[in-house]
Amino acid sequence: MKVLVIGASGLTGRIAVRRLLDRGDDVTAFARDRATIAEVHERLKVAIGEARDGASLERALSGQDAVLSAFGPRAVFGKTDLQEVFMRNLIGAMHETGVVRLSNLSAWGAGDSDAVLTWFARAVKRTARDFFDDKDRGEALLLASDLDFVNVRPPRLTNGPARGCVKASTHLENPPWLPFLSREDLAAFMIEQLTDDTWLRQSPLLTT
Repeated sequence: MKVLVIGASGLTGRIAVRRLLDRGDDVTAFARDRATIAEVHERLKVAIGEARDGASLERALSGQDAVLSAFGPRAVFGKTDLQEVFMRNLIGAMHETGVVRLSNLSAWGAGDSDAVLTWFARAVKRTARDFFDDKDRGEALLLASDLDFVNVRPPRLTNGPARGCVKASTHLENPPWLPFLSREDLAAFMIEQLTDDTWLRQSPLLTT
């Protein structure tokens, strides 16, 4: 499978690149700077571009079978439209190239998942209100599109080892107080969504 990984230089994106290569896929890592991609492999290519440049996304998407987007801003404070612009550009580029499959990284608390947050988690979310406002606008574009997406909403992420016991649900009766998930487990789940239709056009919340 030929997979474009967006956000390949980030913590989750790097893991996704490694795992995809390990399972035998051909990977194109999308990044602003070639130097940020440390992985070297005969089945790994690097496409240079950025979220606000739709043309660079379209070039990187040419010939791909699917997209795994682990894109996210480095900072969560301050007003921005980066995620909204990125999603608009990504959807447009996917339409132009005929690529329809997308495993997309969102966040616990985005969109209608705000309803499952505990009061403590909701208070934490308020400190990053601008980030979530931008995330919500980008999500709205994705959910209204005709792409074959899975919009993955993880909780707070850690750098611990994979535990292999990820649970997914669109509704939680008793959400955990302050849930955590390792990036290894997140990357593994997102890769599964490139071919698994269980959560197609849905936004599963992840827990362990």
